[in-house]
Amino acid sequence: MRKLLACACVVLSVVVPATASGSARTSYRVDAEQKVLKLINTIRSQHGLHPLRFSNQLRSAAREHSGDMIQRDYFEHDSPNEHFDVRIRRHVDASLVGENIAWGTGKYGTPEGIVNLWMHSAPHRRIILMGRLRRIGLGVAVGPFQGEQNASVATADFAS
Repeated sequence: MRKLLACACVVLSVVVPATASGSARTSYRVDAEQKVLKLINTIRSQHGLHPLRFSNQLRSAAREHSGDMIQRDYFEHDSPNEHFDVRIRRHVDASLVGENIAWGTGKYGTPEGIVNLWMHSAPHRRIILMGRLRRIGLGVAVGPFQGEQNASVATADFAS
């Protein structure tokens, strides 16, 4: 069975940082992260928007979340002990942050499958096409997830 699920959030606020979580045992697909960035920037260009700038800090936030979701086997923006915007703001200073998450197997776990789903979902599409968001970091972790082997769990963290 091939699966793909996604969720999107955006928030505008000022929040104080919290504590970190995650593990070094999680593996990440750098090639998939780069491909998702390329696909998103192509879409933004087609809509007359500036490309998103890659951010190492946002990548750290995104990888932290993707790895945590795999290790604890949950699929939510907020971890069991931290809201998504607090996690992102531990890594970057920004007045506006957003997040898209997805997971899938087979063709749905590919960069094309993930971006296609996001673009066919109004909340995800809105975040990708939000002109005020200028930076992005991606974390695509792989491993057993939700009873599936070799699932890709993707987090895209955005900031102004």
